[in-house]
Amino acid sequence: MNEKTIVDPDQMPLVVAVDLGGTQVRVAVLRGSTLLSRVSEGTGADSTPDHLVPRIYDAIQEALDESCSELDQVTGIGIGVAGPLDSRTGIVFAAPNLSGWHNISLRDRFQERYRMPIFVENDANAAALGEYMFGAGRGCKDLVYLTISTGIGSGVIVNGQIVGGTSGTAGELGHMTVDWRWRGEPCNCGNIGCLESIASGTAIARNAQEAIGEERGRELLAFACALQQYTGEAGQPDPPVHNYMNHEHFARERDVEAPPISARTVWLAAQAGIPLAFSLIREAAEALGVGLVNIIHIFNPEMIILGGGVTQMGPLLLEPALQIVHDRAMQVPRRAVRIVQAQMDADAGLVGAGALVYHSLNVNGVFQREGMMVGAS
Repeated sequence: MNEKTIVDPDQMPLVVAVDLGGTQVRVAVLRGSTLLSRVSEGTGADSTPDHLVPRIYDAIQEALDESCSELDQVTGIGIGVAGPLDSRTGIVFAAPNLSGWHNISLRDRFQERYRMPIFVENDANAAALGEYMFGAGRGCKDLVYLTISTGIGSGVIVNGQIVGGTSGTAGELGHMTVDWRWRGEPCNCGNIGCLESIASGTAIARNAQEAIGEERGRELLAFACALQQYTGEAGQPDPPVHNYMNHEHFARERDVEAPPISARTVWLAAQAGIPLAFSLIREAAEALGVGLVNIIHIFNPEMIILGGGVTQMGPLLLEPALQIVHDRAMQVPRRAVRIVQAQMDADAGLVGAGALVYHSLNVNGVFQREGMMVGAS
């Protein structure tokens, strides 16, 4: 499969992609990596399988209608789920932030409704496959995908195949231990010192809030108050970074409740020259660098693809991380790897879910029989 060239996407069959997250469900009809339609809706108060799955069926029909497509034109349905699962059986072991999603046979439910191939995969694994087939990873056989956002998800592809492990839960690189002496909050997975608990957007925001609570973050609090006031008054998404100086007295002279602090707030504060914000991002960056060194040493990949909203911090995050890689990684695997930004970030979940269909059916010989090949060039 890896020696062939991807055909013109316009010649590829239609697929349906479902991206099932903790707060939102997204559905699309795709041809290759091109979204012909997109339907999004919140999971709602009742996110139990019996309530949510029928709503996904309705969203699929809406996406088909929007793309002027019929169900019998669709080759298969790919479903990316935020949570541990076994892609071979289609059983979702658990879905964080969704009620009652424990050992749910999701593929069987969809198979009963739709008489076509159904593929279920962890959403980060699916996104990795999307980058491998259609994005930054085209042409690579061995790559690791890392998405740094609210949490840290990942997918590992070796010789063109997703690494699943014995129970289908391999590649949870966000939960590797990078600080075994960690004194902070345990990770949601139960471990301590996870990469996710130090380098994710949630971790950066949490550390900022803690600093403000300990009164080490007075300047950061002033910036956050100014940011909130500026956006509230002017409706602007990004204030000039110097604006917080005009409001420093606001946090100093009044009993102010800190507004919500996000990783993006910390990023803007760092750009404004606030030392605490810069150090918070650097701490996350150095943890990320240690994680990258571990990935390089364990997998010796040709490429590491970095995606997710936190990577939008750019050099502020990435330069310290890459310096750690340069200083600590063994020379041979370090020189062999390319560390690049994802190309499918905005639609990674949907393109990845669609890629599950193309990749799986290609492996099974369906597209070969039709004179088509999908995979790395």
